[in-house]
Amino acid sequence: MSRKLTEDTPIGKALIDWWTDLENDKRGRAELRRASSVFEALMCPSFQRLQRRLVAISPEMFSSGHQLDRLAMACALLSHVRGASNLSVPQAMSARTKGAERNPVSELRFKRLLESPDDEALFTGLRRALPLIDQTVDVLSLASAVLWWGHEVKRAWAYEYDWI
Repeated sequence: MSRKLTEDTPIGKALIDWWTDLENDKRGRAELRRASSVFEALMCPSFQRLQRRLVAISPEMFSSGHQLDRLAMACALLSHVRGASNLSVPQAMSARTKGAERNPVSELRFKRLLESPDDEALFTGLRRALPLIDQTVDVLSLASAVLWWGHEVKRAWAYEYDWI
């Protein structure tokens, strides 16, 4: 399975549909937004609906274990995303507005994200960074990065972030 979700893959389409439907599910969005940990996100009905849908698509990936925690994290983070863009997460974090002298997410904060010691630290760091990029990012870029977080994603993010 590819480590990059796109709208033309069944998982990517399901995630986009779920995120779009979340706009009309005010309670579900609010519950996920209030989740202060991955464990709290696991207990949200809106996450569980998506999980059941994804199990039907890819049971080997979404039935149990670490990937479910990552999916819960992605759902909680996506509940904070208000607008979709074509910018990946590191591109959005380093996309300066006209006349700005600094990136929306500082180099130091970005480095700390890349050095997150565990999923909870990554979750907290990303949740705090989303308001800095106006809660606008490529939805599938964020979900892909969280689902497959590791050395390859960190390296790709380091290349995509505009350090200058």
